[in-house]
Amino acid sequence: MVTHKLATLAYVTYENPKKATEVLLLYRNKKKKDFHAGKYIGVGGRIEPGETPLECIIRELKEETGYIFTPQSINFRGYIYFDEINRDKILEDIPAFNWLVFLYTAVVNKKKGFKNPEGELQWFNMKNIPYDNMWEGDRYFTPYLLATNNILEGKFLYEGEKILNWTFGRN
Repeated sequence: MVTHKLATLAYVTYENPKKATEVLLLYRNKKKKDFHAGKYIGVGGRIEPGETPLECIIRELKEETGYIFTPQSINFRGYIYFDEINRDKILEDIPAFNWLVFLYTAVVNKKKGFKNPEGELQWFNMKNIPYDNMWEGDRYFTPYLLATNNILEGKFLYEGEKILNWTFGRN
């Protein structure tokens, strides 16, 4: 049996006048049995019952970064469908599942520190994003999201941490 989950993911940027644009990533290293352990990811999370994707990403950004955004300050950028994660029972205690992840970007006018319960928040110059320490699919869509204002649609099929098949549409 395959279940379906809904989530959000955002990439927050800051225009540093001296260094150029920086992006905020979360290094997941604090939770036991974390599916994303040891990887850099954007900020986001599961959509709760009765919550829209936009409401979710505003809540998640506040909880995980301390930044407060309005609906007008968040940019919807598309969605990614992750097909049959865990179908090979890498995580034995959960069934295979599909994720539909709504993508967003947002800009802040100042950097601040914040303690995240799931990992360490770190700012990276756009030229030094640690793609080698991210999910393989993130290496495909993250540069596109950060370089354009276009809407993205993608689908990724993983086997463990390796992509077997993927499609990537851009509008």
